[in-house]
Amino acid sequence: MGNGPRSDGDNARQRILEFLDGNQGTHLSAIIRALQLGNHQATIHLKTLVDQGKIWCRKEGQFQRYYTMKIPPNTAIKDLPHLPQLFTPDTMQFKIIDRLARSPNSQAVKGPLTQGILADELNCSQQLISHHLISLEKNNCVKSKKTGFRKKWRVCAPGLQAITGGLRSLSTVDQHDLSALIAHYSQYQG
Repeated sequence: MGNGPRSDGDNARQRILEFLDGNQGTHLSAIIRALQLGNHQATIHLKTLVDQGKIWCRKEGQFQRYYTMKIPPNTAIKDLPHLPQLFTPDTMQFKIIDRLARSPNSQAVKGPLTQGILADELNCSQQLISHHLISLEKNNCVKSKKTGFRKKWRVCAPGLQAITGGLRSLSTVDQHDLSALIAHYSQYQG
């Protein structure tokens, strides 16, 4: 067995390079989804590209973000390009933001929308909802306001953009009430 990367992976590595060229700062799971690669396959190709000096990466929160050499590795974090977040309708983040944006428009909900109600409506655990709400708040997609023992959540502009941008890119506007999301968010502007 020879040393170095296998030549049968050249095509996949070239696809990754081309994708990263237009999507600087993309993380592993986004690369996997966009290029329809396996986790192990993408990880090996990314490591090879890093070893070859064609790309570099930087840890940011829970993500390892990848950049081509067009962005110098010593670039300050504040100067690095950041892609807007986009959540597709099949993700829990999308479902949470979508539901919060429609709050309290559910016939079953009386009063503030709680983590428990969200968990029931989205058929998952409260712990999973809590995890995603905390992550979404760190990324400025939602904001919380403590009222008594509970938090009230609302969608922020990046959260709305994360689901409306995803809707437009996936051409699924007809499946979701985009105008309700925009109307809901407009009450928080100003």
